[in-house]
Amino acid sequence: MKHVYFAFTRAFEPLAALGAAVVFACTVTGCDSSSPTPPIVIVPLSSVVVAPESDTLRVGTDRSFVALAYDTLGVLVNDVNFSWESENPSVFTVNATGRVHAEAEGVARLFVESNSQRDTAVVFVYPDTGWVLQPNPSSGSNLNGVYFRQDGQLGWAVGDGGRIMRTTNAGADWVNASATGTSFSLQGVWFTSDLEGWAVGSGSTVLKSVDGGDNWTRVMSANPGENLLDVVFVSATRGFAVGANGTLIRTTDRGVTWDETNLPTAFALNAVSFGSDSTGWAVGNGGLIAFTTDRGDSWDVLSPFVTSSALNGVSTLGPFMAYAAGFGGVTTRTTVTGPDSWELGPNVGASNLIEGLHFPTSLIGYAVGFNSGGIVLRTEDGGQNWFPQVSRTTSQLNDVWFVDALRGWAVGEGGVIIHTASGGRAF
Repeated sequence: MKHVYFAFTRAFEPLAALGAAVVFACTVTGCDSSSPTPPIVIVPLSSVVVAPESDTLRVGTDRSFVALAYDTLGVLVNDVNFSWESENPSVFTVNATGRVHAEAEGVARLFVESNSQRDTAVVFVYPDTGWVLQPNPSSGSNLNGVYFRQDGQLGWAVGDGGRIMRTTNAGADWVNASATGTSFSLQGVWFTSDLEGWAVGSGSTVLKSVDGGDNWTRVMSANPGENLLDVVFVSATRGFAVGANGTLIRTTDRGVTWDETNLPTAFALNAVSFGSDSTGWAVGNGGLIAFTTDRGDSWDVLSPFVTSSALNGVSTLGPFMAYAAGFGGVTTRTTVTGPDSWELGPNVGASNLIEGLHFPTSLIGYAVGFNSGGIVLRTEDGGQNWFPQVSRTTSQLNDVWFVDALRGWAVGEGGVIIHTASGGRAF
């Protein structure tokens, strides 16, 4: 039997006008072309569009995505074959029809393609609604600081007795660091890459890790003689730590050397945050607020104080906007005038002790602390209004970190770690 393929174009001029490739195939015996197979038409596409553009699924659930194809004239093309692919099958899988199955917590892209055209959707997977407790090997040690990389998989928590824990899977599993190099209580942690990180604490302690937080060494060049309470890095080379008696220390060379600034106050600085390369704020006891607009070369103390209550957390809402909160539910924020102008915000509850604060976006923020049990508050309007969430813990919460509006972690007394992948909301 011979297989002979003939290309015909005149009979399909309308399709050819669209630039379509038309192939007429016939199977013949002795060149008998009486029974040709149907034509195979390949229509060139200008785009493929997937819907929805993003979605959030709970582990174990399914969701169908839909793809549409358009030709070079912008006309919808029917009967198109699509290929589907998951960027990370450990997060979700997808079948040949675009039905996604959520496997484990994380975020990954969904790809759909046809005739060299591709579109992408983003799929978020969470393990449970609201806040959930994460088991960990803290052995009851208080946890005081938490930080996660933007992927939401790599994270670290630090606490009393030199405790440092790390996770590589969003907190599903936490492990203790092999060597922390200290028995001092640690208060803050920050990583500038997946491998390089910093932790600070009592006894002028500054620790550095270059292997993702498994092993740590003490940085002897940083020795301000005061307990350190928080740390932030603006870049891989430039970082700041704050602490007791108005202490500020800075490095501009990846921690090789540190210079010290002592503000004219006996109040402790409890937290520090930068909104841009040049603009940052530090807040502390007695309502102390200090700010810099020159990359930390100099710091000014806001006067008069907006409040006399201790401010324990500060977070930026933008390059020149910041929000702080603390004892007695007090909140304060910058005004439109600039980084040196602050005003009182709404009180979030006189019996609420706010210990940690983080805004992953300019509008959505979270505050954690204590009021006869662990408390979590959420705002969706830049701190104008705050609403309580179910924390599922009676322990005081000391710090909170979110990688986006949905995925966050909070740590606290007794080694508690709680986590949400749904913005703290229960469905």
